[in-house]
Amino acid sequence: MDVIPHTGIDALRLGDSRELIGAELGPPDRTTRDRHEDGEVSEIWIYRLMRLELSFDSEHDYRLAHITSYHPYTLLRGFNPIGLTPKFLLQKYPHLDLDVEITADEKYYTDRVLDLTFGIARGRVVSLTVFPQYDEGGENVIWPPAAPG
Repeated sequence: MDVIPHTGIDALRLGDSRELIGAELGPPDRTTRDRHEDGEVSEIWIYRLMRLELSFDSEHDYRLAHITSYHPYTLLRGFNPIGLTPKFLLQKYPHLDLDVEITADEKYYTDRVLDLTFGIARGRVVSLTVFPQYDEGGENVIWPPAAPG
């Protein structure tokens, strides 16, 4: 699974429609809906064997808004961060910010330049989430161009 910052993972591209993703991957193994405090809704498609969660957000007309990979062979620029301890993650990516600390064992570090989030559980990186790029004001999404073909 190759993560391309601001773009997606492998052939999955941020901004794609549910119909396009469904045609490419087939139906998800499970779906959930998260309601946020601001009234927005996220429809999350879970592909168990691929270890992917795809989030389609109402604020973006249910376009693919972010992708989380739990796959053990997730690569970011040729490097696999899955399984690293926080110490080694911060050595490899020293500019990460601790974004959320849910418990001592569950934390999320964010790369604000690449718009990536690394999930930590039980002392190891367990997930990598890719988000789209935003304009300088942080208000408008800059969706990646559609895949060729």
